[in-house]
Amino acid sequence: MVFSRRRLLAVAPAALLATASASTVIAATTTDLAVSCDAAAAPALIAAAKAFRAKAGIRVRVFPTAPGLLLPQIEREIQNDIIVTRIAVIDQAEKEGLVAPGARTGPWRNRLITAAANDPAGSEGSFAVPDPSPASDIDGVAILQRLGAPPATVIGVIDTGAVAWTLTNGGARQGLLHATEIAADDRLHAIAPVPDDVWPPILYQAVVTKLARRGDPAAFLAFLGSADGQAALHAAGLEAAP
Repeated sequence: MVFSRRRLLAVAPAALLATASASTVIAATTTDLAVSCDAAAAPALIAAAKAFRAKAGIRVRVFPTAPGLLLPQIEREIQNDIIVTRIAVIDQAEKEGLVAPGARTGPWRNRLITAAANDPAGSEGSFAVPDPSPASDIDGVAILQRLGAPPATVIGVIDTGAVAWTLTNGGARQGLLHATEIAADDRLHAIAPVPDDVWPPILYQAVVTKLARRGDPAAFLAFLGSADGQAALHAAGLEAAP
């Protein structure tokens, strides 16, 4: 259905009143929680959300988000009840007053791993890695150099999601992926973890944001720290960090 701009302006006041009224009802009744997280953490958070719903009956909607966009979303009041991201980002969020201070859960560790497709079709010696860019804070070429014995062909892509696609579509024989991404895709398998002194694992924490208005976000954080929550995260590739 197509509306003219003039028609939209004419009905805008009434529509806004109706929307405001509906929003009031929804805010008062919904128990769904919105969790935004780093894209690489999303598979594990989705697994934990399913386990939490089975236990508590509350739906948790997980929104993978590119690096650098989580805090701007909160600043612009895009609904995020909880964020799960790197510790340094949460430190900054606390300084800016965007999250509840001193109320974090975690940390959890997401390792970087050399991986391959179960049915490899890429050329021998080809290796897919993320290029350093705003979409990925992994310098794949630097990691390969530190690992030694560089592959014959290096294929640079935008992020680890693109690495997974490249492996499963025959574009490369091996690639760098997070443990969570391998656990989420049964077409992939791990070869070896990247040593911590070559590239340290990502450390995530979870925290309630200043925008939390619905349900009980602290209950989901408590679940993530419980034995059942830790088991769901671990099965999906996130390890509890000391």
